Amino acid sequence: MSNSTAIVDCTFNLISLVLDTIAIFTCVIYLCAIVYRFIEVKYRRGHIIIDIPLILTINIICAILIKSTLQIIHVTVPTLIKDFQIMNNFQDVLCYRFRAYVLWSMVGVLYWSYTLLAFFRFTRVIYSTKLWLRRLSLYLYILIPCQYIFVFISLLPSLVIFNNIDLIPNEAYCGIVYSQFYASVYETAITFSIPFSIVGIFYTFIVRKMRETTAIRQGQELDRRDYIVIRRMGLNMMLLSMMALPFMIIYIKDIIQNHYESILYRVQWLSSSVGSGLFSITLPFITTRLRDILKPNGIAPINNQHMT
Repeated sequence: MSNSTAIVDCTFNLISLVLDTIAIFTCVIYLCAIVYRFIEVKYRRGHIIIDIPLILTINIICAILIKSTLQIIHVTVPTLIKDFQIMNNFQDVLCYRFRAYVLWSMVGVLYWSYTLLAFFRFTRVIYSTKLWLRRLSLYLYILIPCQYIFVFISLLPSLVIFNNIDLIPNEAYCGIVYSQFYASVYETAITFSIPFSIVGIFYTFIVRKMRETTAIRQGQELDRRDYIVIRRMGLNMMLLSMMALPFMIIYIKDIIQNHYESILYRVQWLSSSVGSGLFSITLPFITTRLRDILKPNGIAPINNQHMT
């Protein structure tokens, strides 16, 4: 590895560390603000009613927090140790492979958390009369736990069947080895492609619904709720695309050359860190419930599920 390549790899890793640290501190601030508002509401009103948007927001915050923490522990710190030549002997230990499996599962959980939020918006707009789709118990006790179970079970073959979670060549951690193409396609589909496609389908249906509404209500302003949903879902899709594009370009190049360089994995985790940072920072702009909670001296309506 040339000195210039080593400098680039180390720079990517340091940027990744900064972004993940920002994401962690931001999520901690969000959680502290939510707890503080709960205490304030309890003190002023005597009871707290938690709604679906708030639960889904907390679900996303926790996913970002866990994923970023795991990435620092499993990827960033060992890579920095290697880059600064503090330690050069790294082994493929089973616990490291399992830790990589958990990290990748949390990456998938993060994307599926956004899909779940998009699902709530989708059902509220398209199936506004189906009240059972907006029950708190459906999300709290069924959909959110199933999201974790589905991702962890779906990625389990990578650890026990495909056996492509291994020590990355020239790196200091275990991860998905992209030389096994079909296994990589499967894992990418579970963690990114399928949730991305689902959000796209939701987006298409909502656009169609808005066009039908416009045709019926000529000359009238679009329903504010539909507009907010479209704008926020479009932002989510744009952020997902931004995270995937740099990695995909390098991955295609490496497939053509049949040689997978370390820069592929550095860009992969840098893109992941950029996603965590962007998601954490922009979350209040996507979710009005969180933005209301963060307002100084302001308490968001706790029992209003039309806020998102």
